[in-house]
Amino acid sequence: MRRGRGFVAGIGVGLGALLSACGTPGHPVGAVAPSVPASATAHGVPPFYTPPQPLPAGPAGSLIRTERVTAVPRVPRGATVWRILYRSRSIYGADIAVSGYVVVPAGPAPPGGFPVIAWAHGTTGVADVCAPSLFNSLEGQGPYVMPDIGAYLGAHDIVAATDYEGLGTPGIHPYLLGESEGRGVLDAARAAMRLPGVHASRTVLIYGHSQGGHAALFAGQLAATYAPDLHVVGVVAAAPATNLSAIVSIADTPTGAKILLFELPALYSWARTYRDLPLSDVFTASGVALADRLVDTGCQNHLTSTVAADHITTADLYQPDLDTNPVVLGHARLNDPGASRTPFPILIVQGTADTTVPAALTDQFVTGTGCPIGDRIDYVHVTGATHGEVVFQAVPVITSWMAGRLGGSQAPTTCGRPGDVTTFTP
Repeated sequence: MRRGRGFVAGIGVGLGALLSACGTPGHPVGAVAPSVPASATAHGVPPFYTPPQPLPAGPAGSLIRTERVTAVPRVPRGATVWRILYRSRSIYGADIAVSGYVVVPAGPAPPGGFPVIAWAHGTTGVADVCAPSLFNSLEGQGPYVMPDIGAYLGAHDIVAATDYEGLGTPGIHPYLLGESEGRGVLDAARAAMRLPGVHASRTVLIYGHSQGGHAALFAGQLAATYAPDLHVVGVVAAAPATNLSAIVSIADTPTGAKILLFELPALYSWARTYRDLPLSDVFTASGVALADRLVDTGCQNHLTSTVAADHITTADLYQPDLDTNPVVLGHARLNDPGASRTPFPILIVQGTADTTVPAALTDQFVTGTGCPIGDRIDYVHVTGATHGEVVFQAVPVITSWMAGRLGGSQAPTTCGRPGDVTTFTP
């Protein structure tokens, strides 16, 4: 769930965009899109991310405003980058605005249009300034765009990347809340298909890493009912976050302390999202104030450094009955992937040297949940890969598997093999 090599949170800010037809910053969909340099976001979240109130009528996945972004590091020359603000739906059915970006490869679209890869990013943080579509740098690194994006653009696929609900846009980001993440992923794919002058097909591959692997698995579960208009042909999850109910059940134990950097923003955002889960059920009175300061004011690097510098422990934060609270545990089970069968083939890649999402955790999901419920899973151990490296070292596996799904061949499965897994050595 932690950022790997090249995985950086957006911590900068930005310039205002033009006025939309509704009188708010942005530009009306269908008009000539303004272009802004990637370096423009430097002093605050730009007005682009503030949606008009009320939102104009439209279905989930329809565009609210767009702008072209130039000179984005790590995006190949010739590709076109769009920053998008699009409609989605909250878990309570409210119309919401979600931000993200779309990258269109150079050259003409293939017959039928570009296939769309709906990319779901790993953990950046919960605050608005952590939205990847801000394209800001952290600690001298470039912006966090889809890893090795050139390999996927080179296959003539569009990349449609959600920031997720509440990153960049108003409201809390429901971190590791699967239904929210999954809807944001699917609606980003829909939004890419509505970009003026971009010939995108309805064919979609869903791909995510870490938190995004969790989001990808949920998007796969939701797609047939939430977005039946999309022709989803496969789901790829790299080192996905799974088994959240077990993680929450040990949150206030010494073992839970080792994953504080991930369980804390999850529990905090759940308590601020679910109507039946007040903060006081999760946190002590002093813990609420501490969580407010830690989670919602900076990105993951800020949380990491502050927890270490202030020697913050689970005892400083959580109610002593957190691990037995039935409401908390009930919501954790809701956010475990695999509650229902996914009707599309799945590829899961997992680094054997991953200490953030250990291979044993993903093994347990595949052998204990995914294969038994009838998912068609191709599970691959990537020898020696860490959490951040797996998305780079597994590119040949992922691109070959995606090409097979786009070509219509039957997806392989490792379910039934010893350990339900195979191995790839880069």
